[in-house]
Amino acid sequence: MAKPLTLPPVSDTHMTELRQLYDTTTHATLRLRYQMVLRASQGRAGAEIAAMVFRSRDTVERVLKRFLHGGLPAIPRRTVPGRVPTVTPEWKAELLRVIDLDPHTVGIRCAHWTTGLLATSLAAKTKIPVTAATVRLYLRAADDVCKRPPLDAQTQRRGPARLRGKRLRVAVILAGAGTPPPPPVTALVAADFLAEVPPAGAELGSLLPHADVDLQEEVPCACHPTLTRVWCRKGRRGQHLVEAPGANDKGYGCGLVDWCDGWCEGRLAPGRTADGFWAQGRVAVARSRARGQIAIVMVDNLRTQPPAGSRLVRQRLAELPAHLRIVYTPAYAPDANRIAWLWRWSRRDVTHKHQRATVAALLEDISMHFQALAPHAALVLRPIGRPLADQVSEDQARTYAA
Repeated sequence: MAKPLTLPPVSDTHMTELRQLYDTTTHATLRLRYQMVLRASQGRAGAEIAAMVFRSRDTVERVLKRFLHGGLPAIPRRTVPGRVPTVTPEWKAELLRVIDLDPHTVGIRCAHWTTGLLATSLAAKTKIPVTAATVRLYLRAADDVCKRPPLDAQTQRRGPARLRGKRLRVAVILAGAGTPPPPPVTALVAADFLAEVPPAGAELGSLLPHADVDLQEEVPCACHPTLTRVWCRKGRRGQHLVEAPGANDKGYGCGLVDWCDGWCEGRLAPGRTADGFWAQGRVAVARSRARGQIAIVMVDNLRTQPPAGSRLVRQRLAELPAHLRIVYTPAYAPDANRIAWLWRWSRRDVTHKHQRATVAALLEDISMHFQALAPHAALVLRPIGRPLADQVSEDQARTYAA
């Protein structure tokens, strides 16, 4: 049978200090440990103390042994040491240095930092690979926060969503072109909606087996950056300040994407004009004619793109009736032209919180962005919602972003 543990007499100085710690501590478990030592100093046995504090005898004796060997500093619970941290003080210093910089200044082709980009950049510089979760942990430890603007969940639509007219025609074309071989319109539209398919929609559906469906739209680039949530110091004083230019110069990027195979062509334009639109229309026609196809180009209702609003467009459509068809999406329906979904990626990489001082530098960024997208057809299809995008892995997407 184990011999009961007893404490030798405790000096008055230690007893006074122990009683003061017992009275002032706010930690319940630590207060209980001090109570065990106080009761033992009064001559009580370990089993008796265990019954008083509702703990096991082993726990009481373990606390008393620690007091015997280490004194009062040994009574509090010790933190179990973990493994040696992977990151170094130099890594943490570099993280806090680059978080306030424009990513372009350290060779990252993106307008603002994400934790994944920070992990990639720091691994290349410090040779210490970490995950995005590790970066997020150290940013929060440094009192950095990722702020999100308030979002309004209210929708502007006043009635139930329903496909009809131009929207139904667009849906028929995209669904038919995305299903090789393109099925007839009757197989794409429920019987209840067949009467609502415009005649032009049925005609275009019959052309799909011999047509390339291209999506075209412009993306604006302005000196005044669009804003999104970014990592910054906690509190109002730590917020990033975005410089507003005196003159908000603007430029435009024009994109053309094949809905089926992800072929992409991008260029710069001084404005949203008929000349810029037709420059890409000419590229679409030349590509389709070389493939023995008809070009069906889907565009929005910009004033300079319909034949009624541009003499140039009227002339070109009259010259190429057998090689070009233009499909106009409904007004105020940015989700109808799927290339607009690709601009979400472009804004994230180029225009969101950019720190370019001139529009020329910003346009150079969007031009390089178009060049980087062109060789990656599957990555182009991913944000616009094509099924082929499912074949793109997260590693490929991160490789492009880096």
